[in-house]
Amino acid sequence: MDKAVYYIRGVLSLIAILFFNQLQAQEIRLQIVNTKGEAQFGVYAVETKNHYLLASTDIDGECVIRTYKLQTDDSIQFQGIGYQTVKYSLKDLLLVKKIVLVPLAYELDETTVGKGISMKELLKKAALKLKKQAPDIVPLCKYFGKTLYEKITECESNTVEYRREYGYYFSSGDVKPRSAWDTHFRSYIVPLNVARSYNLTNDGKDTINPTFVSDEEARFDIGTRKIFTFMRSIQLYAPLFSDIRNYDIYPLESNNSDYRFAFKTKSSAYPYKTRLTCRGTFTIDGERHELKTMDFDYVDYQLFRQVLLSKYRKVNSPFATKAKFSFAYTPTKECYIQSCTQETTWKYDLGDNFIVFEQPSRSLPSGNRLIEKEAFYCFNYQQIPAKWQTSRVLSKIHLAQRYPTGTYNKEVFQDLTPLLDNRKAIQDLSQYMDIEEQFQRNSDIPYYGQYLIIGINSGLIPLTDFHPELISNREEVFSLVKKFEQFSETIPEFQSDYPNGEVVYP
Repeated sequence: MDKAVYYIRGVLSLIAILFFNQLQAQEIRLQIVNTKGEAQFGVYAVETKNHYLLASTDIDGECVIRTYKLQTDDSIQFQGIGYQTVKYSLKDLLLVKKIVLVPLAYELDETTVGKGISMKELLKKAALKLKKQAPDIVPLCKYFGKTLYEKITECESNTVEYRREYGYYFSSGDVKPRSAWDTHFRSYIVPLNVARSYNLTNDGKDTINPTFVSDEEARFDIGTRKIFTFMRSIQLYAPLFSDIRNYDIYPLESNNSDYRFAFKTKSSAYPYKTRLTCRGTFTIDGERHELKTMDFDYVDYQLFRQVLLSKYRKVNSPFATKAKFSFAYTPTKECYIQSCTQETTWKYDLGDNFIVFEQPSRSLPSGNRLIEKEAFYCFNYQQIPAKWQTSRVLSKIHLAQRYPTGTYNKEVFQDLTPLLDNRKAIQDLSQYMDIEEQFQRNSDIPYYGQYLIIGINSGLIPLTDFHPELISNREEVFSLVKKFEQFSETIPEFQSDYPNGEVVYP
């Protein structure tokens, strides 16, 4: 009896020592496979209480979870595209080396989705309406529209910036890439009115300075916008926009004339056949055969001009995204993104593993649990008259978007219901200073210093005051917009209950 007691005590002591040692190491190393033993890439490990993204698996199905901010009774769930979610307590996870995911079972009829049309036929018809335009010999802006853009930045669940911009969106349209770098695509927003809080430090106690850093130890840009790169990646690689053979697609349900489908990237397709690995749903209008909405439960995406990876080249990206899209069509049947709401969660700090063109908005994004929430809504989408589809006009628009400023007009933003749930943001930021006072103080203040325009950031080089010329350029852009509106075939503005009416947030 005594030997049995001593044996049990010894085992318990050994477990306690192992448990303590793993906590001291502050990380857990795991491999995640499917029921066939195949390594699973892109599985997310999420802390369930606060929905923090802790890690994601690499091409070998391996991930490292840092435990220094976790408690032993915290739970972690693992989410893989096309697989059932599994959950472990941290205490149990310390004893696990390999996790096996079970595939989701789809028992829906894949042959037909409604009267007189098969799933394959409906998808083909919808995809044909997303056909890309041929690019011009030189990059040009062909379309414009009134637009609302918003961003909320959070560090450690504390809001450190709230930003709203009402102005004009300019785009080349959904053109074919002329090269892997997609150099002929253009997408800009030039704000007319802005409501900007201060950019606060990660603890929310002071303003951040400088506005951006790019060196070996730290890289960030407080003004970075992920949403426009993401929108382009959808036009290039999402289901229906690209080869649907890269996706598993299943019919879900129909509602009147709308048909809803679930999709997920095939594990064999990413990253060599498509640069988008994702899971979500989309809806097609069954009468018009047009794509209406697309929602992503989560997605990793890459563009050549967005991110180059060294250690994880073509395999992983340093952040993960979830998003909702709505689409509309011009009278000449060009599809455009009418709205997008996305949430970017940083999985990794940049370090030596990533060479990134698109910076996080704060340093050490993973360590600070950086989340960037963005939203875009295009009220109307019109063609720029041919006489102004020129390189000269493009240059003026490009320069104006690089020097973003705008006037705070309280009445303008009172008439525009926020695209993002801003209640927590206003509460957090008002602890530093009344949010209205922040908006007023940032009225007509450029977001960046002038040195960004000419590419110089050195106190040793005297800078010329370009501000008057830059403001004059902005005024010329808005003067051109008035001419666009006079000469364009005006598309009636789509009045949505979301940007112009009462919003009930989840």
